[in-house]
Amino acid sequence: MDCGGVFVKYVLFIFNILFVVCGILLIVFGSIMLSHIGEFDGFEQTFQAHSVPIVIVVLGCVVFIIAFLGCCGAIRENSCCTMTYSVFMFVLFLCQLALIIYVWCEREKFLADMKVVVSKIWEQRQTDQKVMDALQLSFNCCGKNTFLDYYNETIPKSCCGPNATSCSKVEAMLKPGCTTAFENFWKKNIDIIRYAGLGVAAVELIAFIFACCLANQVRNNIRRSNY
Repeated sequence: MDCGGVFVKYVLFIFNILFVVCGILLIVFGSIMLSHIGEFDGFEQTFQAHSVPIVIVVLGCVVFIIAFLGCCGAIRENSCCTMTYSVFMFVLFLCQLALIIYVWCEREKFLADMKVVVSKIWEQRQTDQKVMDALQLSFNCCGKNTFLDYYNETIPKSCCGPNATSCSKVEAMLKPGCTTAFENFWKKNIDIIRYAGLGVAAVELIAFIFACCLANQVRNNIRRSNY
């Protein structure tokens, strides 16, 4: 293999090491998002809240597996393995680009769905306060809009943290409403998903091109060795 082929080989290997790291980060990031969301009373609310984090975790697993395949193909100089990797990488690039576009276009709708979820949790607190407590603990918030939503009620200790034995109005007034806290959480994370996804997609496209070049170089070397 000439110098250009060796260069492509090791650049592709380094790219795939980065992909392995990106895959692990996506898995960890999606898991953290899932850990901030409790179980809701109803399949529809639960699905709406968990859909994006689950997609991120699955995407992270796919990136990790394909990157590992690319590392093996590059180091062993196997054209079949490398071409298989390049096909998977191109499909992954298209899927990730579609996901980014979906998140970009449906952002407002998704945030509106989150507001509906918070409203339903608030309405259900009379029969099941545990879900509202979980929401307030997870997002460090109090009430649906503000602590004043508990005007004629005792402010639950979940408004003041997991170790609180009680919660006064003075402490509760420092916390944002859960609708605002939930919305800010998703806005922040959707932006991270969008821009991180664009960066990863660009690297995936470069890796696809390099994999095709390496596979072609390996095939040419095999043909030359047969003469």
